[in-house]
Amino acid sequence: MKTKDEGQDNSIRYLEQRIRYFEEVNRFTMDALEMAASLGDFQSSINNLRDTSVILDETKSRIQSLIRFQAVAFFLVSEENSEFSLTHLEPHDFSSYIRHEVDFLIENGTFAWALRERRPVIVSSKQYDKQLILHVMATSSRIRGMFIGLLEKDKTDIPDISLSLLSIILLNSSNALESNELYKMIREINNALEKRENYRILFDAAPDGVEVLDAKGNIVDCNKAQEMLLEKNRDTIIGNHTTNFFSVQSGTLFEEKFSVLREKGYAEGEIELIGKDKSTIPVWRKEKAIYNEKGQFVGSVIYNRDISRRKEIERERKKLEDQIQRFQKMEALGTLAGGVAHDLNNVLAGLVSYPELLLMQIPEQSPLRKPILTIQKSGEKAAAIVQDLLTLARRGVAVTEVVNINQIISDHFKSPEHERLQLLHSGVRFETHLDKELLNIMGSPVHLSKTCMNLLSNAAEAMSNGGSIIITTSNQYIDKPIKGYDHVREGDYVTLTVSDTGTGISSEDMERIFEPFYTKKKMGRSGTGLGMAVVWGTVKDHNGYINVESTKGKGTTFTLYFPVTRKGSAAGKAASSMPDYMGRGESILVVDDIEEQRDIAAMMLTKLGYYVTTVSSGEEAVEYMKNHSADLLVLDMIIDSGMDGLETYKKIIELYPGQKAIIVSGFSETKRVKEAQKLGSGTYVKKPYLFEKIGMAVREELDKPR
Repeated sequence: MKTKDEGQDNSIRYLEQRIRYFEEVNRFTMDALEMAASLGDFQSSINNLRDTSVILDETKSRIQSLIRFQAVAFFLVSEENSEFSLTHLEPHDFSSYIRHEVDFLIENGTFAWALRERRPVIVSSKQYDKQLILHVMATSSRIRGMFIGLLEKDKTDIPDISLSLLSIILLNSSNALESNELYKMIREINNALEKRENYRILFDAAPDGVEVLDAKGNIVDCNKAQEMLLEKNRDTIIGNHTTNFFSVQSGTLFEEKFSVLREKGYAEGEIELIGKDKSTIPVWRKEKAIYNEKGQFVGSVIYNRDISRRKEIERERKKLEDQIQRFQKMEALGTLAGGVAHDLNNVLAGLVSYPELLLMQIPEQSPLRKPILTIQKSGEKAAAIVQDLLTLARRGVAVTEVVNINQIISDHFKSPEHERLQLLHSGVRFETHLDKELLNIMGSPVHLSKTCMNLLSNAAEAMSNGGSIIITTSNQYIDKPIKGYDHVREGDYVTLTVSDTGTGISSEDMERIFEPFYTKKKMGRSGTGLGMAVVWGTVKDHNGYINVESTKGKGTTFTLYFPVTRKGSAAGKAASSMPDYMGRGESILVVDDIEEQRDIAAMMLTKLGYYVTTVSSGEEAVEYMKNHSADLLVLDMIIDSGMDGLETYKKIIELYPGQKAIIVSGFSETKRVKEAQKLGSGTYVKKPYLFEKIGMAVREELDKPR
C-alpha cells in the first residue's frame, strides 16, 4: 500500500511532466511562428542571388533549421534534355545511397506520383531502414526539380506546420531559380546587343513595365510590359503625365519623390497605379535620372514591378500565422480538455448515479429529496459539460450510423432541452423547411443533436427582443469551393441551415466564434462557451464543412455540409411506385466526368433493370456512339474539360437524329440546358440522384414516341 507521501510524490511528478509537455508545445509553436515570420525576408534575399548553388545552399540551410534531415538532395531539371540530375547534395557521403534510392523510386512509379502531388510525400526506403520526404520544386509555369530529405526510420513526429512551411520554402526557392534563369537570359541578350537599333528589342523584352519621362514627368515612351500592366495601348499612355495613372494617395507624393530623383539621380518605393476598371495595382517603382552632357536633368527611366503576387503571398503568410496560432490553441485546449474530462467522468459517476438510488429509498415527504435532486441535476449538467469537452478533444465521435438530419431535428423539437429554450426565449419563433426527400449521412446522432441544439441556442441568444429562427435542410451537389476552405471534395451533400434575425456577428468576432470559451453571452444562463467549438469539432469529425454569413444588425446564417451516404437509402419508400419506372432491358449511356457520379447513376439504373454503359467525357461518348447505339443518353451538362453536355448532344444527333437523352447537373437549370431541350433532349434532372426522380425521368423519356 502506498503511503500518503508516496502518493503526493507521484502527483508532483505527474504535474511536472505535464508542465514540461506544455512547455515543449509552446516552444514548438513559437519556433514555427518565428520561422513563418522570417519567410518574407528569405524570399526577398534568395531572389537577389545569382548563382544556382548558392540558392540551393541557402534553401538547404533554411530547411535544416526547420526539419533535421540526415541528408538533403536537390534534383533539378536539365534545360537541355529535361532529365532530372543530382545538382546539390549534403553531406556528400550519401551520394551513392540517394542515387540508388531515387532509381528505385523512379522504377516503382513513386517519383512520378510525388511530382503530381505538389505537397510533401513521405515514403520508406527500399530496405525500409529509413524514410524519405519528396517534394516537387515548381513555379506557376513549370516543374524545376525535386527535393529529397533523408530521415531516420523512427522519425515520424514531423508536425503538419513544418511540412506546410517546407512547401513555402521550396516555392520561394523554385521562383528564385526561375528568376535567376531569366536574369541570365536577359544579361546574355544585353551583351549581344551592340547596335543602337536593337534598343527597342531590349526595351520591350524587359519583364517590368518601363516608362521614359521628360523633365516635367510627362511620359515620352513605354514598353509592352507597361501597356499590359495598365491594360492600355502605347498611344493612350504616351503624352500623359505619369501621375495620371497614379492612385490619389500616390499622386500626392509625386513631387517630393521627383525632387529627390532630380537631386540624387535615383529613387525607389512602393506606389499604386490605376489599371482598367479603376483597379489598383501595387508596384515597386525604381526611378533613374537622365542628365545631359552639361549635367542638367532632362528626364528619367522608370521601372514598375508588379508586386500584387508578393502582396498576396504576404497576406497568405499572415493568414498562415493566424491559423497556426488558432490551431495550436485549439490543440492545446483539446489536449487539456481531454485529460480533464477523463478525470471528471470518474468523479461524476457517483454524483449522477447515487442520488438516483437514494431518491428511490427516501419517502416523497422527506426534506432530503430537494437537496438530493439538486445534487443530481448539478451532476447531470456537469456530465453534459464533460461531453462537450470530449467533443472538443475530438475523442467522443464515432461516425458509424446511418442518420437522417430531418429526424435529428424532429427529435430535438420534442426534447426537454428545446422546451427549456422556448421558455427562456418566448419571443422567438421557430420555422422549419425540411426537404422531404433528404438523403442520409453517416453520423453520430448524439453529437448531431447537440450541434442542432447549440446552433438554435446560439441563434436564440442573438435575439433578446424576439425574432425568427429558420431551420432548412436540402440535398446539394457541390463542385466548387465553400468559403473558408481551399479544397472541398466534389460530390453529394446534405445541408443544414440555421438562420436568425438577430444582432449579427461583427467581423472581429467572426474569426473567433469557434474558439473554445470565446463567448460574449451570459455565463451560467447561456452555457460554458463551448457550444460553437462543439459544432466545429462535430462537423470536422463528420468530414463536413461550415459556412457562416452574418450582417451586423440583420442576422446570421450557419450552413453545415455533410457528405451523403447511399447506405440505407429510402429504398422502401420507392418500392411501392418502383414498378411504374422499372426498365425493360433498354440500353443507357451515362456521360459524367466524376467517377463517383457515374458509379451512382450506373448502380441505380442497373437496379431499375437497364443495361448501362458509362464514359467520362463528351469525346468518349461520341466515339462510343460511332460504333454502338443507346436507347437513351444521361448527359452531365457541366464537364470540366472538353465538350460539355450540350456540345456532346449536338455531335451525337448529327450521327443519330432524334436520339433520346436527359440532362443532369449539380447547378440550377441554365440556358445551355434549355438549348439542349430545344434540340430534342428530355427532362432536366438536378443532382444529387434520387431513385424516383431519375427513374421517372428515364422512363418518361423512353416512353415518348420518336
